[in-house]
Amino acid sequence: MNRLARFIVTRSRVIIAIVALCNLAALLSITRIALDTDITSFFTEGNAVYSEYQSLTGKFGISDSLTVLIEDSDSLLTEENLLTVYDLRAEVETISGIAEVQTFLPEEMPAGGHMLTVDKRFISFHADELEDYMRDHYAPATGMLAKDESTGLIALTLDDEADAAAIVDELKPILRRFPGLELSLAGDAVIGDTLEWYLVRILCLLPPAAISLILLVFYSMIRNFRLSLLCLMPAGLGALWTLGTIFWQGQAVNLVTVVSPIFVIVMGSADALHYTTHMLEKLSQFPDRRRLTEETMRMVLKPIILTSTTTMAGFGSLAWTDLVPIRQMGIYVPLGIGYACLLSVFFLPALLSHIPLPTSYEQKNGGVIDFFVNLPRHKGAILAAAAIVVGVSAYCLVDLKVVSDPLLYFKKDSGIRQTFQTIEDSFGGALVIVGDIVAPRGLDTLRDADYAEDVLEMERELERVPGILSASSLFDVVQSAHTQVTGKFDYPESPAEVNLLLTAMDEEDIASWHRGDGLRLVARTADLTSEDVALLREFVGSHPELRTLSGTPMLYDELNRLTVQSQVRSLLMALVLVYLMLWPAFRSARAAFYALVPIAVTITAVMGSLVITGFNLNVVTATLSAVTVGVGVDYAIHLISGIQYYRGQGLTTDESVRTALATVSRPILASAFGLSIGISVMFLSPLHIHTEVATVMWVAMTISSFGALALIPLFYQSRREQGAPAPGLRTPGSLP
Repeated sequence: MNRLARFIVTRSRVIIAIVALCNLAALLSITRIALDTDITSFFTEGNAVYSEYQSLTGKFGISDSLTVLIEDSDSLLTEENLLTVYDLRAEVETISGIAEVQTFLPEEMPAGGHMLTVDKRFISFHADELEDYMRDHYAPATGMLAKDESTGLIALTLDDEADAAAIVDELKPILRRFPGLELSLAGDAVIGDTLEWYLVRILCLLPPAAISLILLVFYSMIRNFRLSLLCLMPAGLGALWTLGTIFWQGQAVNLVTVVSPIFVIVMGSADALHYTTHMLEKLSQFPDRRRLTEETMRMVLKPIILTSTTTMAGFGSLAWTDLVPIRQMGIYVPLGIGYACLLSVFFLPALLSHIPLPTSYEQKNGGVIDFFVNLPRHKGAILAAAAIVVGVSAYCLVDLKVVSDPLLYFKKDSGIRQTFQTIEDSFGGALVIVGDIVAPRGLDTLRDADYAEDVLEMERELERVPGILSASSLFDVVQSAHTQVTGKFDYPESPAEVNLLLTAMDEEDIASWHRGDGLRLVARTADLTSEDVALLREFVGSHPELRTLSGTPMLYDELNRLTVQSQVRSLLMALVLVYLMLWPAFRSARAAFYALVPIAVTITAVMGSLVITGFNLNVVTATLSAVTVGVGVDYAIHLISGIQYYRGQGLTTDESVRTALATVSRPILASAFGLSIGISVMFLSPLHIHTEVATVMWVAMTISSFGALALIPLFYQSRREQGAPAPGLRTPGSLP
């Protein structure tokens, strides 16, 4: 410790200069900032479900779909509204990258045995006849026009290589040119576009807000603004360096890693707080700066390194998951906490060696501190409280649901969620899945009436599967055209008639439905559950006409599976890593076990709180159990380290426990509630999932800190030394 303290004090200017250069490099990395909101970025290349999705979308040249929601107080079938929809469709079709545009307004209408083109002139002169035809005979209108006719859809299918985000950007000004109707966008690309703007807001607003909140908490503990600000510098710079590392490596910030700076700021600030408070406690004993640094390091270096490494281990366990963004968080947050730890050990003491310190510092006991000092006397009440927390939480676990629906990421009053809700209320759902119908003879397969009947029957069976609203393919298009011409609601028997119908269709439209030995099937979905997806897989296996089914709902279901896998794997990994670190650090397997007992209670409470609050397990909340292990164990480490430190000073076990409680309770509680208050900035996030994180972290930090201060003394209390004097409370200044 003497050599370390001498190095920090004598080389303080060098340390400060190195930190300044690192800050400059991190700031320059902002020029390389990139954002990623694509759901496919969650998966590794070897994932079977993702590979199937890639294969299917690549085969048919489609990558995404968008929906334009049209709303009006009047019927959309009035002449004025039909003309508006016609103009809107015409403008949308000019956008490069859109493979197909479908609306409730037909492009052609049968009349007198002929198919007439529906253009603006036709609408102006035959609006009534067109209205009747759409209402009674035009099949696509039933799925794209609400029953009250005041809400409709325009469905857009994008090319495989299309830039969905760019198309959304092109659509926005087009929609604004039609003020007569209320128009809004829905689809995966819209979710991504909205998330991108939200991520920018989060990066710009939430880290400064977290710093401000934690600064207030630290000031309430230290009562010195300059020292409180210095306590935040290691964590703040650690967050900056973390972003610099991400950007210099060419990585993009995503839905999960966007909160990494907040975690680094909030959790990395605890080490500096512990160092500063203990330094102030020893200020009156050691006026010499080098000796003060040495004695402070002697007490806090071990717990600082331990708490940092265990927190890093908790987050680092996430690196073993199969979800890419969570894996990235498991890499970058530990790196940031490591940065903050190094800065707390070297940079903060170097700064403190150059500034004047308060002439005195009085540690105030009483109130909450006395409560925890005397709490071990109430063993029965402590155990009963722990049993209630575990019992209630365990009872709730059976109702815990895993949900990866991206709409639930948004708050209920957000515009995008309201748009999707309107579509779901009026049409049942906005997400689609795509199937590959076996067509061994290519387009000639359409001329086989018997096979066509089998396919159409299969589609109707598919519509009876829970979560499937409708299913259609080129077979339905041919049958609909046949019905329009002949009035017969069946598939044409004559191959020649099929040829005529196909010849009358647009070649690009036909091409979008057909590739090689497959014909595309499109099914609209609503609230597909994991059980529904399992039924769909069974359906594919029992119908030889259908080669496969895939789409974003399947990807969401795969996210659910990987989320559960991530939860279990990262939690076990975190517990094992932390225990293996604590055992040699404490030189006691028993003490390492003591440290994990409050964490076991906390993890159970975290899972139960998700159910009690009505939240779900998702790609973000799945990280919290492993995080709780790494962060929550910090409080146990500081308490056990304090007990071991005072026992090394000659105190009895009970005196060590009481003295440790008196000296570490305040920084532990300040750290726990400072962390919780800092995480509370996530309540300001536009994303609902961050509200979930903030709520659950309050539960985790409260129970882990209270649990450490209440449960761990009981283990030492049961080992009271025989013949020891009555327990007393020693202050640091009264130690032998």
